[in-house]
Amino acid sequence: MIDSASRIVANRDVAKAAQLESEDDEMDLLRKDLFRSLLGDSWDHGIEPAVDVALLGRYYERIGDHAVSMARRVVFLVTGQIS
Repeated sequence: MIDSASRIVANRDVAKAAQLESEDDEMDLLRKDLFRSLLGDSWDHGIEPAVDVALLGRYYERIGDHAVSMARRVVFLVTGQIS
């Protein structure tokens, strides 16, 4: 997503910016699914690894949020409208 955001900024690509928003929605769903797995009965690796994996998922989700923020700024620069 960061790679896509950098290309969106470089090319001022409004269409790709909108596409990145949907990719972020998918990232949010993946994070929720990760939590379900960590809290499910099949997780047998202990608490510390679960916390590490949960944090890692959160970090990736936040990176996606930052990429979307960059893309939204490009949309504003190109169109003058807030998405």
